[in-house]
Amino acid sequence: MPEIKKVAVVGGGIMGAGIAGFFANIGIPAHVFDLKLELAQAAIEKLTDAKAKIPLLYSRKNAGLITPHATDELELVKDADMIIEVVPEVMKIKQDVFKNIDKYRKTEAIVTTNTSGLSVSDMVEHCSDSLKQHMIGTHFFNPVRFMALVELIPIAETKPELVDFLYDFFLTCGKRPIIGKDTPNFVGNRVGIYMIMKTFQLMQKYNFTVEQVDVITGPPLGNPKTASCRLSDMVGIDTLVHAATNSFENCLSDEENTSFDPPDFLKRMMAENLLGDKTGQGFYQKVKKPKFQKLYLDLKSFEYKPTGKYEHDLIRVAKSYVRPEERIKAMVLGGDDPVALFARELVLGSAVYALNRVGEIADDIATIDNAMKWGFGKALGPIELLDSFGLEKSAGMIADLGLKMPELLNEIINTTGSVHEYRTGRSFYYQPGTHQMIEEKTVAGALFLKQLRAENRIVRENLNTRLIDLGDGVLCLELDAKMVPNMNPVDDYVISMMEQAHEECSKGGDFKALVISNQAENFSAGAQLQLILDFSKEKRFDLLEDIVNRFQKANLANWHAPFPVVVAPHHLTLGGGMEITLGGQARVALAELYGGLVEVGVGLLPGGGGCAMLLGQFLRETAAQKPGPMPPVLKAFELIGFGKVSMSAQEAIELGYLTERDHVVLSPDLQIAKAKQVALDMLDDFRQNPPFDYYLPGRDGYLVAAYNIDGFVTAGQITDHSAKIAKMQVKVLTGGDQASMLNPVSEEYILGLEREAFLSLCGEPMSQERMAHMLKHGKPLIN
Repeated sequence: MPEIKKVAVVGGGIMGAGIAGFFANIGIPAHVFDLKLELAQAAIEKLTDAKAKIPLLYSRKNAGLITPHATDELELVKDADMIIEVVPEVMKIKQDVFKNIDKYRKTEAIVTTNTSGLSVSDMVEHCSDSLKQHMIGTHFFNPVRFMALVELIPIAETKPELVDFLYDFFLTCGKRPIIGKDTPNFVGNRVGIYMIMKTFQLMQKYNFTVEQVDVITGPPLGNPKTASCRLSDMVGIDTLVHAATNSFENCLSDEENTSFDPPDFLKRMMAENLLGDKTGQGFYQKVKKPKFQKLYLDLKSFEYKPTGKYEHDLIRVAKSYVRPEERIKAMVLGGDDPVALFARELVLGSAVYALNRVGEIADDIATIDNAMKWGFGKALGPIELLDSFGLEKSAGMIADLGLKMPELLNEIINTTGSVHEYRTGRSFYYQPGTHQMIEEKTVAGALFLKQLRAENRIVRENLNTRLIDLGDGVLCLELDAKMVPNMNPVDDYVISMMEQAHEECSKGGDFKALVISNQAENFSAGAQLQLILDFSKEKRFDLLEDIVNRFQKANLANWHAPFPVVVAPHHLTLGGGMEITLGGQARVALAELYGGLVEVGVGLLPGGGGCAMLLGQFLRETAAQKPGPMPPVLKAFELIGFGKVSMSAQEAIELGYLTERDHVVLSPDLQIAKAKQVALDMLDDFRQNPPFDYYLPGRDGYLVAAYNIDGFVTAGQITDHSAKIAKMQVKVLTGGDQASMLNPVSEEYILGLEREAFLSLCGEPMSQERMAHMLKHGKPLIN
């Protein structure tokens, strides 16, 4: 297959721009064609909008890889290795576009459509055999950057090697591809839209409000907080109705065909232009006057009413469980309460529907389950979820609901007895017809910590971390908090294991390099804030100082270790997580990195070495330019004082949290393997980092910065307490009273200033208020 060096996106708009942004993010130039040049330019400009809630580019600089064109320049697609059609969902328009593409494309160019559910084969029925051999559906989900799923939809003429090539290409780029069949709405939207329409049916049956049904169908049933109605507003009511109508009109033999007929309230919403976020009104509306309120649409009166806080005992019980399968079991098995009945009908009905689609829309169960997980954010697929109840119990509940038993479910019960299972950390799904469990395909060269744990490669372990043998003399410190596995806060267990990792790598035994990472939802969202607040309120500053001192030493020890230390951060990497990252001698970051030193948001400053290490990094990186000590200080203060967070690894490099020498990977599956290889490469010519002397502006620099901070207070831009925090940050970064441009201070001295300031702020009642507010509300308090 050809290497993809340039792509052409025919059709702008939200999806066209998003797809072009995806390729630009991975370094592939993209050319966007729209009816008018101005339309293509506008689509690209939206990618660089600094106010965008969801930035689709890793960096606004990447827009330089995207070139706009009018469609009268379509002959330029002749230079593209891949051509992606993203015009409106009208078959005649698409057919005309492909006829034109066929005129200009080079013979081996890959040709795709981003249709969400129209027939791929019908689009190209009048095109050349050559185009058909290179034709495939590539359905991206919106927003393209953040939705992992890409549906690959080959037609009868598509070359098999093209399917394999694109599958591996997207997997390596961090996407989660599946291969579906050319049927209406393909896989994700066929099952996903059914589940939404089923939710609406049950909402009316059990007389739940919009607000109530979103509480029920959110995290308690293993879904994101957007749940059902909020998700519909985000997608667009018109888009939802279009997709449902496509299934209703073109899936006439579907046993649930009538479920796709949009209910009257959706039709009325369409008629009244209540289309969701795009029109500002849908199932929900936000009003700012006379005061900010979030309203929901009463489907009986069709008037908006204030949202409250719907609570229910069964939901409260479900939310007490960490594992999503336990939450769902609590909901479904909750007796004859209307909430439980609603949950039971929705979960089991969806499972039956999905089972009946195996063979029709996809060849296997895993494809359908994964489409729901990767495209709709579900914690578990609708079919594998039955394992949580036990398949025989599931069959009994299906019968109790009066639903017809899927033949495939009986086949599984009578053979393997389970839909999905893990063996030695590997994922296996039941393969219809074979009566066997087949291992899921993964990206070549990946290392999975779950597999290594199952292979008894654990060296040491405590409640929230473990050391794992990656092979070839490389040790991995895995952050894995049992109580909050999605956040992985830094606590005494983490610090202790960092110390123990050094013991393992320093004793001349099996290990000669260290990697610090995990494969959880986030690397680390920061320190154990509740512990810090409790100790602060109880005035147990001796214990706090001991923890902070040990964390500082552990991070500094990583930087100066006599062996390679590579940190591989990803997703949320905040506060203490970023301090661990800064302590790495090398970093292998996932492209999706949201990192920063955000302690100011809870009334503190970085106390685990963050101030010292970020400042030291800036001093080293700018040494060749000889800017003097003040510019690096101000650069560090800008990040720490404002709690700036990167929206990607690329932006983390631009901000200065990472350096140009650090590595960025696209696929989370390849991050650990890359970090291991970087650690091994460092051994070839390893040089231990020597102690670092800080040349800083000292008291003079502090007075200049403090004067400016006072000016912000006078202008009403910051509060007195924010000024106090800022001045403490500046005092640390300028080096206190002992520093000057002629007399350097040591790392230990800067760490001492940092520790002293951190503990002082912990004792401030207003900082304690900020910590408590963050813990309770999940957002910062400015007091």
